[in-house]
Amino acid sequence: MKNPIIALALLASVSLWSCSEEKPQTQEFPDEVEIVTPDMRFGFDFNNFDVHEGLVEQDWTLSHLFAKYDVSQAEINEAYLISKDSLDLNYIVPNREYYMLCRIDEDSVNNLQYAIYIKNAVEYFIFDFNDTVAVQAKRKTVTVVEKEISARIRKGGNLSFAIERQIQNPTVTYPLVDEIANIYSWSIDFFHLQVDDKLKIIYEEKTVGGEAIGIGKVKAILFNHKNTDFYAFGYSIDSSYSFYTEKAKTMKSMFLSAPLKYSRMSSGYNLKRYIKLYGRVKPHLGTDYAAPYGTPIWTTADGTISRAGYGRGNGNFVKVKHNKQYSTQYLHMSRIAKGIKVGKYVKQGEIIGYVGSTGSSSGNHVCYRFWKDGKQVDSRKQNFNSAKPMKEVHVPKYLEYVDSVKPLLDKIMFPVLDTISDDTDSTLNEVMDSL
Repeated sequence: MKNPIIALALLASVSLWSCSEEKPQTQEFPDEVEIVTPDMRFGFDFNNFDVHEGLVEQDWTLSHLFAKYDVSQAEINEAYLISKDSLDLNYIVPNREYYMLCRIDEDSVNNLQYAIYIKNAVEYFIFDFNDTVAVQAKRKTVTVVEKEISARIRKGGNLSFAIERQIQNPTVTYPLVDEIANIYSWSIDFFHLQVDDKLKIIYEEKTVGGEAIGIGKVKAILFNHKNTDFYAFGYSIDSSYSFYTEKAKTMKSMFLSAPLKYSRMSSGYNLKRYIKLYGRVKPHLGTDYAAPYGTPIWTTADGTISRAGYGRGNGNFVKVKHNKQYSTQYLHMSRIAKGIKVGKYVKQGEIIGYVGSTGSSSGNHVCYRFWKDGKQVDSRKQNFNSAKPMKEVHVPKYLEYVDSVKPLLDKIMFPVLDTISDDTDSTLNEVMDSL
């Protein structure tokens, strides 16, 4: 090398650079900590317990409920007495949910700390077996929201199907249908609705945690039956909530439109009906209402029992005289209600018997017969003096209320008829029968 001094200097600088280079360091990470999201239910974090859950079985008592757990019979008895005397929990109901919150402990099995019994969608009970036995009745927060729907009766359908198609929740449909049928029980025969009858409803829906659990008050309804509008508005007078027409008349009439709660009607008054049982045409002087065996039958108006017994063709029957002009008769009962005998006075809606198929009958139903001035007539074609007006002092405020609500009801649109095929109701029928 021409210049050994330069060479040595370069070598020294390389050596120094190599010595001063930092060695790569390995990055250390702390151990990962699993973050557990709390599972909060009924005021407890279920993650903190060994949870057992199930459904109450038929004929169970509290002893059956706690049998698998480390709870003494004395503690069970004490829990029962507290529940029965202070909290009105006399028994537990089959198919209701329960949760057993046991201590997480490898040395013990089913060491029960808390038990939760679900009474219904709103109420539940907490049993505390820690130090001393304690029982608490709890209620979930219920939210009430105003809802509005409209529905239309289609071929092969009825009121239940029409409402369920719009709501699609039996928990709301069934009580709403019952309420509608009760409100119009004096003016509309729900066993004899027509295709294209339609209605609009404003009502309250109760929810818990965003899930519908039932209904509150029905506020207003427009039911268009046979192209006639029937309005009903709910209104409180002296703490009594009742329904009135848009003209301040009550919905009540002398006669209910049918002798039992809404189900379905199988045949009507017909002077030329072919009777299979007799093999010939025979006048059918009444209206048949098909219903399950044992369905309660009520009198459609106040009156006095004029006949009650058994007839070869009528089976078990009851006849009621309402006044000098009108009488009604109810045939083919499975049995006559207890206490119903000749001379007894009965009130409108009072149960007088139960649906059956006695006498000349081919299936479970009640034949409802109606007399006017001693002659049998079609009850559905009669016009009665009904609808007494509310007390005059309440009318002005009521009409103001109607003026505020009726426009809201009127602007609700009816469902479009051709949006659902003709076979929808038969399909829905199968679905609802399976519920």
